[in-house]
Amino acid sequence: MAYFVQENNGLFSLQITIFSEELPHYQTLLGFNAAEVLEAVNDAAFMAWMEKCDATVAKYKLGWKAFEDTGRGGSKTVLVLTPPVAPVFDAMPTLVLPGIQMRFAQKAAKAKANPNCSDGIQKILGIFTAPDAAVTTAPDLKVKEEAGYPQLSFHKYGHAAINIYRNTGTGYGSTPFKTLTKSPFLDTDLPAIGIAGQYKYKGIFLVNDVETGSFSPEISVNVVGR
Repeated sequence: MAYFVQENNGLFSLQITIFSEELPHYQTLLGFNAAEVLEAVNDAAFMAWMEKCDATVAKYKLGWKAFEDTGRGGSKTVLVLTPPVAPVFDAMPTLVLPGIQMRFAQKAAKAKANPNCSDGIQKILGIFTAPDAAVTTAPDLKVKEEAGYPQLSFHKYGHAAINIYRNTGTGYGSTPFKTLTKSPFLDTDLPAIGIAGQYKYKGIFLVNDVETGSFSPEISVNVVGR
């Protein structure tokens, strides 16, 4: 059976936001009290705030990395160094205790245990667990350019991790470039400043520290050192 809790922080934030918005409609039917509903609302708001702050920090980090690289190595196009603007966060919502996912899972378990909670209601609440249609044996690895760096994305489909192999022009080698448990991943290891090239990647699932299944199709992206 597939686990219904989203792993990616952004998707998890969206999931519990939908849950908190829909739960009041089924509060009485599923036996939730006002305090539990309010807790779900506060947890969702706080998770959304943390995720928005995280995106702001990530954008600033990329800007700072480019600023640092230019400061050290110079640039043909950038003549004056301008530091990126420091991030400013929205006001923090109601502070919650650690364990947002745990509390969400507990509420979901309570709802699922109620005989009134049909598959249709579970789908509306975003907590439906469906049988896996098929076992995915090869990762669906994707790559795109993000602020001048290759960004890899993938879905683990219940596996523990994924081993990434990289070919920068000299072959893949026998050992993985990275072992990843979260998506996306930003590869900031570029060639020397001004040097252009092509990075190729392939991935394979990892279960109990053992590579399992088959390699993904090879993907590639053009890079330039900075």
